[in-house]
Amino acid sequence: MARAAKAWQRLVGEHFDFLLGHGFRLDQVETNWWATTAVYLSPTLGVEVTRSVEFDRVEISLLRLVRGKRPEYQVWITERSLDRVLFDNVLLARAPELAAASRSQAGLSKRAVGEQLSFWADALRSAAPDFLEGTDGALADGERVVRESLGDEPQELTIWLPEDATAEHEERALEEARRNNPPEVRISIRRYAR
Repeated sequence: MARAAKAWQRLVGEHFDFLLGHGFRLDQVETNWWATTAVYLSPTLGVEVTRSVEFDRVEISLLRLVRGKRPEYQVWITERSLDRVLFDNVLLARAPELAAASRSQAGLSKRAVGEQLSFWADALRSAAPDFLEGTDGALADGERVVRESLGDEPQELTIWLPEDATAEHEERALEEARRNNPPEVRISIRRYAR
């Protein structure tokens, strides 16, 4: 295991190994240049604790396992239930005061990371005790917040093509986009100058 993964496992364990007493196990630690994630799994649920370079903070995601495995990332919000929810959304639904406090949780310095891990572990215990006991109501509450944030705005995929692309290129791009995206996603073509 890489040095960064071992260090993250040790640091996260100091704050999140309480999950072991709730039927979770540390499954793995994944490292990429943009994030390092410790993954705790139970037979039906999961928690990802991520040091995110992209968002300059520690993030927690709650998971509902799909056929015993971590769910794929969902790009589009469709009629299908969300099996992965950012814990921030659960806090918005269940503990608005903690959601407000979570906005100040940022930075990747050693001190900031330690403070965030402590905050998220305490917030998980206080705002989602039912999740820790094995039920997925917290996911449903977080999903409701996500869906409400979309409002009535349709989701849209914009395909950018060069100004000299042919009608055939445009049709192929549209066909591929329709094949690879849900039907409720609006697809549009835009042109750019080279």
